[in-house]
Amino acid sequence: MFGGDGTLNEVLNGIIQDDRLIDPEIQLVFLDAGSSCDVEKMFPEKLELIDRVGSERSYLVDVCKVACRDNQGIPVVRYFLVNSSIGVISQSVEYFNQKRPFMSFLKRLNIDVAAIYAGLINIYQFGNFSADITIDQSEHLSRSLKNLTVFKCSYFGGGMNYGVESGYDDGKLHVALISKMGRLRTLSYIPSLYSGSVFKKANAEYHQGYRVTLTGENLSVAVETDGEIIGTPPCEYSILPKLLHLIL
Repeated sequence: MFGGDGTLNEVLNGIIQDDRLIDPEIQLVFLDAGSSCDVEKMFPEKLELIDRVGSERSYLVDVCKVACRDNQGIPVVRYFLVNSSIGVISQSVEYFNQKRPFMSFLKRLNIDVAAIYAGLINIYQFGNFSADITIDQSEHLSRSLKNLTVFKCSYFGGGMNYGVESGYDDGKLHVALISKMGRLRTLSYIPSLYSGSVFKKANAEYHQGYRVTLTGENLSVAVETDGEIIGTPPCEYSILPKLLHLIL
């Protein structure tokens, strides 16, 4: 396939049904041409684009699964390879994806600039939300949050990253929680997301697990997976270990 993280996500959801590949022999060739292509940053050695076609070298990767509800309240299941966010990041992605002339101009100018602009707009517009998070049925957290991200790749938005080691085949979900804070403090966190040092901040937490749920009352915040808005909470995340052969 030819595209970026969003296109890869669409193809991924077309070849998986009921947590299985529609054909166990499928190997997905990824030819990156998107705005960020964060998925590539999980892999230490990548082939040149022309060498990927017909290559016998593939990575056997974990696939993440999230169950939530679409905008009409109907249950929906989506699969992803990179990350899924709920909060100010997902709201920023929703704004970033809108077909606005100025946003299109910024994307042509520089993706990082466009991502920062969308983030700044939503830091001003979006507040915080209260939720209950359960990790592996053993860790129960009640938090007022600015954002939650479940990820396999610590990079997002082109140049931002959580600064932790996470493997494409480690069999784990990695979880970043950013607690409630005001606009000015949220702005002060942006440099730490580009330097990979956000977990040194007091309002940031890092967790690992195999199953993550998020519930709460009146949660109207968007759920995003690999740059695509898919619905709203409640959510349940799980891991499908070493499901897909990816060539890149």
